[in-house]
Amino acid sequence: MLQAERYEKITQYVNQKGFASIAELTELLEVSKPTVLRDLLKLEEQHLIIRTYGGAASLHKGTNFEPRHSEKERQAAQNKEIIAQLALTFIHPGETILLDSGSTALMLAKQLVKAKNITVITNDIKSAMCLCENEAIDLVVLGGQRRKGVYSLVGPFTEMLLQNLNVDKVFLGADAVDIHKGITNSNIDELNIKKGMIAIAKEVILLADSSKFEQVAFSHIADLDVLDAIITDRHIEQKGALKALLEKGIQVHIAGKAQKGGNGQVK
Repeated sequence: MLQAERYEKITQYVNQKGFASIAELTELLEVSKPTVLRDLLKLEEQHLIIRTYGGAASLHKGTNFEPRHSEKERQAAQNKEIIAQLALTFIHPGETILLDSGSTALMLAKQLVKAKNITVITNDIKSAMCLCENEAIDLVVLGGQRRKGVYSLVGPFTEMLLQNLNVDKVFLGADAVDIHKGITNSNIDELNIKKGMIAIAKEVILLADSSKFEQVAFSHIADLDVLDAIITDRHIEQKGALKALLEKGIQVHIAGKAQKGGNGQVK
């Protein structure tokens, strides 16, 4: 098979499936793994696919593709940072807060390095390592099995620990948010963890940059009515989702939006 034919076949296959592993592509093309790796590098340089851990993903967002953690951190990093800065103002001395896994929650963990007199619980290894630098925080790390390619801990042991806890606030992450489909995630392994976090929290706050809205991922976490608030960035104002959220009575706090009260709340 000619190189150009392989390129076309890979691109078509990846776009149809959303994601393809190296093993799938070697079988499909009947070539060696190094050949597939070289092809993927060239296709990414031509902006036709995205190389990921163990394979390739379509540029057209689907419900099953989840970027590796390092790629998530690079996406909309500035928006996530200002979301975290605003989220910090929601945390008060004496509270017990729960940090979900993910790149935006990690940004919040970095903001907490100077916090005092709070308890922070997390199932994210990177967030835990960041919070270890602050001796004024009581840190609880939920044990479990590390998901490959990311830094979250999941599994029955993590779920069991969550069931025995109570927290003031959970700062929840999600891969997608839709007015009809609710909060959804691309990976089913985290489903019960996120549901458990919602169940034990007095207040549920969703941290989601604007790119997550009007999107639907594979597994359903919860309907939007479980949320007490959403913290997002100002680009949400360019989407119809903002109006729909407000019509449902959901508090939306827009980071980077200068308004009275300083939290960018839209009512």
